[in-house]
Amino acid sequence: MRTKAKRAAVTSSVEVNPGCLPDPANPHSWLVLTGDDADREATRVMYGCLRPSFRGHLNSASAFAAAKLTVGAPPDTPPWTLTAARAEVLLPPGADDRLSDPRVLMETVDAELPVKAKALLAYLTFTFPTARLHEQYELVRDFTRRLIVDPFEVAALLVQHAPHRAGSASPPHVHVLLAGPRRLTPLGFGEWVTPLATDKAHALVGNAFRAFQGDWRQV
Repeated sequence: MRTKAKRAAVTSSVEVNPGCLPDPANPHSWLVLTGDDADREATRVMYGCLRPSFRGHLNSASAFAAAKLTVGAPPDTPPWTLTAARAEVLLPPGADDRLSDPRVLMETVDAELPVKAKALLAYLTFTFPTARLHEQYELVRDFTRRLIVDPFEVAALLVQHAPHRAGSASPPHVHVLLAGPRRLTPLGFGEWVTPLATDKAHALVGNAFRAFQGDWRQV
């Protein structure tokens, strides 16, 4: 069902983790994160581009994705164990079905990384109040499918976190990891999707999401 709501454009972007030093235990220290001003409005979008290296730390798509899937788990939890609220890979038409497995997708990104690669992933986080976890997830999923995966022909790993289940006051949110970001065709990974791998991507995605959110409501 669709309903009208007041739309808000992104007016300011702030660095979320300024001057951070890479910490192997904290994926958010492996890249520069840009987000909306925390006090600006209820809906917040955060963006980052995971580079092959960052301030001396060697990154991998696999390590970053595995950390997002296995969150708040005991130290001895096997990698790729899903402890997040839910996760799913969205593929563009014609992509190899094997890549619908998060581990296969991210290990392929690492294995097929070109020389002098620009990026490993584009990373998005959507946070906004929700009455039900599935409603938040379905809104972000629909947006990602319609406005990112299909038009840009990229693969996306969606991961929803529900911090309240671990006793945290942080609100539920959905992470979207865009593989590459590179076009994914029946031939495999191809060219870079530059609009999703630049500093301007935060405003681009933020504005598009708010417009989409304003017209969408899951019954």
